[in-house]
Amino acid sequence: MVSAGSPVVIKRAPERLGDYAHQAIQKCVRHILKQEKGVLAQKDPEFVHQMRIGLRRLRTASEVFGFAIALPNAMGERALKRLGKVLGRVRDLDVLQDWFARYVDQTDLKKSEMKVLRTVTRRLKQHRQKYGVQMTKYLHSKAYKRLIKACDRWLKQPKYTSLACLPMTVALPDIQLPMISQLLLHPGWLVVHDTKKTELEQVHALRKRIKGVRYQMELLRTFYGETYKQQISAFKEMQDLLGGLQDQAVLQSFLVEVLGAKWPQKLPSLKKYFRQQHKQLWQRWLVVRQPYLSLTRRNELHQLFLETA
Repeated sequence: MVSAGSPVVIKRAPERLGDYAHQAIQKCVRHILKQEKGVLAQKDPEFVHQMRIGLRRLRTASEVFGFAIALPNAMGERALKRLGKVLGRVRDLDVLQDWFARYVDQTDLKKSEMKVLRTVTRRLKQHRQKYGVQMTKYLHSKAYKRLIKACDRWLKQPKYTSLACLPMTVALPDIQLPMISQLLLHPGWLVVHDTKKTELEQVHALRKRIKGVRYQMELLRTFYGETYKQQISAFKEMQDLLGGLQDQAVLQSFLVEVLGAKWPQKLPSLKKYFRQQHKQLWQRWLVVRQPYLSLTRRNELHQLFLETA
């Protein structure tokens, strides 16, 4: 089996595409396995978060190198997506619990609002317990064990396509230019008003696209210099900014589920807080997005992927 604790000694990045893909997938699988014990203990939400990150990176590596590697069905997107769904539901509830706890600590609330928020947090706890049980059950299931066994088998006896012999430096631009083109042509960049639900959904979709590009860039940053790493940080900042807007949407959806559509009448302070925060985040986003609409910035991004270190 793949050992979660085995050290990964890397002197330099492999030169061939197939070898680098193998190294990347091995690192992701080890990271996932390293979190298992902590996830099952359910005492620290960070373990769920880290396992989910490892899974996202594994899905990214599988997608990026999909043309050069031959993965078994048991290790395919369907199996990875199923694990992602199980972890994602728990992680989302952990984030909600943490958000409400910090809001209560930092806000001077009326007794009536505190009483309502206790109802909300109690429901959150119930949901977390329910999905926590489902997560534990899945990690003990044959489906999960089949996934891990498939990863172990492939890592020991990897199968590749003929393109796996390509040098990484030759393949890098062709791997990355399509993803940056898809990002820059996303309609979410053109949204300037935050009043329509359909437009906000486009911005949310853009956030997911930015996150996907960032994960791909992190996977390949070994081959690039400082400017490339700075762009990863810039995408991370954009992702976090748009993530703040999405968190508000998730929080308000949960409030509707627990308290009904008229929840603002029960929590006027929270409604006011959401309105102020949304305005601030949106104004910051409009400033951050502007350079990415210019030809100069877009040409710089395309050039970035052509110049390896």
